[in-house]
Amino acid sequence: MKGCVFRLALYLPILVLCIVVFSIREPFPTLVLNPEAEGLALGPVAAFFFWFAMLYSLDARRARTDLDTARAALGRGLRDGESAVVCGTVAERGPLLEAPFTGESCVGHHYVVQHNAGSRTGTVTDYEGCALAPFVIQGPLGALAVLAPPGKEVFYEIPFQTLRGDDAFAHAERYLQATDFGQPGGLLGNVSRRETTDGPGSFRQDLSNGTPPDLRACTLRQKVLRPRDEVHVAGIHSEARQAIEPDPDGIMKPLHVVPGGEASLARRVRSKLRGAVVSAALGLVVVAIHVFVFLLRTS
Repeated sequence: MKGCVFRLALYLPILVLCIVVFSIREPFPTLVLNPEAEGLALGPVAAFFFWFAMLYSLDARRARTDLDTARAALGRGLRDGESAVVCGTVAERGPLLEAPFTGESCVGHHYVVQHNAGSRTGTVTDYEGCALAPFVIQGPLGALAVLAPPGKEVFYEIPFQTLRGDDAFAHAERYLQATDFGQPGGLLGNVSRRETTDGPGSFRQDLSNGTPPDLRACTLRQKVLRPRDEVHVAGIHSEARQAIEPDPDGIMKPLHVVPGGEASLARRVRSKLRGAVVSAALGLVVVAIHVFVFLLRTS
């Protein structure tokens, strides 16, 4: 959440700068700020593209740092208390979980059941939950446990699957009927929530917002973390626990399980750099349009 707020906050100074630059007129530095001036029209558009270029650049820098950190650890090993990025495959450390809508064995999942309540209300979340069982990442550095804090944030980078068909709804009905959501509460008295934590890296959370009109009219979405999935995780290395723990100061780097290993990180760097270049180019196109219009008006 803090990382999202920080990213949104970056847009404001870029927006102000673009509007000011686009509103400069002769005699310099006269500012023309009115609805008819293209500064108020093109400024936000250019700021949007330059903002995206900055976000892509930040993501590329983060991915490059993660890649360098992962490669450095392969040469010298991990040190206690240092920032670490480990790559490898997922391996369970105990009983597996069952994915809510497919029934497959997994070490973690995040599920959402939603329905469309009409144009005024929009999409309503009826059920949501997540669970994580103890697991390790098995790689060149050995087996390291991932001690993620309770919450769906650990699955943030894993893409949702949208499930359809009789089998998915049958699994969903069985899972939801077998789930204890706790006692209803909240302002309307219809929200139920139950959370259990068995230790670091092992938790379950389930929320019910009331029974939907028809489960088969709902949308089923889930994320699944399976044994033998290739992933990478960034956090703090604990020698005593032989684990990766959350960085207490990692506002921009919460502990996420990210699909793909070292090769995936390298592709991510290239992809984010391309995004930054394209976004910056589009911003410069908007600037060129402004300059062209400005020169026409002053010629």
